[in-house]
Amino acid sequence: MSSSEYFIGLGLNKNEAKALDALISLGPSGASDVHKYAGIPRNKTYESLERLARRGMIEIQQGRPTLYRAIGAKAVIDNLVEEYSKGVRAALNFLERKEEDQKDVSPSEFQNTSAWMVRGELGVKRRLAELIYTAKTDIFVLGGYPAKYSLAVKSALKAASKRGVNVRAVSMIRPFEDAEISPDDASVVEFRTVKASPKLASKIDAYDQKLIDSYRSMTGSGAMVIIDESTAFDIVDDGKDQKKVIGIIFKAPGIPRIQKATVERILGLYTRKV
Repeated sequence: MSSSEYFIGLGLNKNEAKALDALISLGPSGASDVHKYAGIPRNKTYESLERLARRGMIEIQQGRPTLYRAIGAKAVIDNLVEEYSKGVRAALNFLERKEEDQKDVSPSEFQNTSAWMVRGELGVKRRLAELIYTAKTDIFVLGGYPAKYSLAVKSALKAASKRGVNVRAVSMIRPFEDAEISPDDASVVEFRTVKASPKLASKIDAYDQKLIDSYRSMTGSGAMVIIDESTAFDIVDDGKDQKKVIGIIFKAPGIPRIQKATVERILGLYTRKV
């Protein structure tokens, strides 16, 4: 899953998401650079930047060329709060504090946002273990069943918990899927499934359904890992070819925290522990 797809999940259209992703990746940039990096038509680039500016998500510095830069999370949250429920509201205070800390950040520091890719199942598992060993406060893992990646780093998760890191690893079991869970696995991984309630469907609004659809792939062979609520490691695995497994390490102010809060909200509302 690319970072622009996260922004689409947060309510931006495709071109806006690509333009915002470009600014976060490049730092302060001209429209021409955004156009080239994002791969969207030039006229759509200006249109998207203007819309992002009107929504307060980016700042503009007049000149030749005119420069644009992303300003942070609060404006995004201000737009999403109307659609999100109490789960996202809890993230708002944190993001506002982060934004206050970043008001005097120099332009070069905006370039610290990055996305890096790891290829191959073995490389992905090794990188996952490294990220877990570096965790200081919080580890959140969501994957399908079997809990392929959580169990591959079970020792690392146990060690993190012992040193005081808050660890939550969740394995989503599809309805009617047979599951054999050992006590040792259950001591590390929380196994959950969709709530079986005939009334549930009527309670899911359109936005919740969109979120559920976005994370449906997490019940497959892939996984999503959030380290210290600041680094996301998304693992794409179709379960067919180990060489084609991809791990994407994504860092951007606020986004991993929103991602985690959103998924935890869905888990709490629509799933149950096995």
